[in-house]
Amino acid sequence: MKKMLQLIVIFTFILSSVSLVTTATSTKAAINNKPGDIIITRSTSSKGVTGHIGIYIDATTILHTSGWSSEPYPKTISESGWHSRYAESKVIRPNSSTLGQFAASKAKYYFQNKNIPYSVTTGPTNISKTYCSELVWYSYYKAGKTFKVFNPASQISTWVTPSIIKPYDYLSSSHLNYNGFSFIDNTW
Repeated sequence: MKKMLQLIVIFTFILSSVSLVTTATSTKAAINNKPGDIIITRSTSSKGVTGHIGIYIDATTILHTSGWSSEPYPKTISESGWHSRYAESKVIRPNSSTLGQFAASKAKYYFQNKNIPYSVTTGPTNISKTYCSELVWYSYYKAGKTFKVFNPASQISTWVTPSIIKPYDYLSSSHLNYNGFSFIDNTW
């Protein structure tokens, strides 16, 4: 009787685990991503910067630059490949779908299949070297949107273009509101 009870408990645990995995997978797949959507993860850190970011160039393809020695230049990754690599991600979208589509086309034009080496540098308009959040920022910049952040050191309310764009700059609700973006998936 005791063994039977243990088997039932183990079987119930396995079923609930499978259910959770299926639910998590279908939740990610249920989002209808659009060109220009920005995906941010907290599942990595590099050179003292926590997080990683990419831009959807179509509904299922993300353009990013990882800085890995095996991926020294910007490259595309499938949405499923992204989620396999980075388990926890959030997605934001510009309030203007036209802007998102234009930014996606600029990302392809300036970064896809380009041998731009990875390096975190100051001055986000210089893309002789680039890093993940600069790639996204620059794509929107060339689409006509300069994503700004609040300058807390200022005595007055000042929004500025930071010298280094950080992935988490895209997670601040005040930054998103000011720049005309919204969360479409705000759960890790």
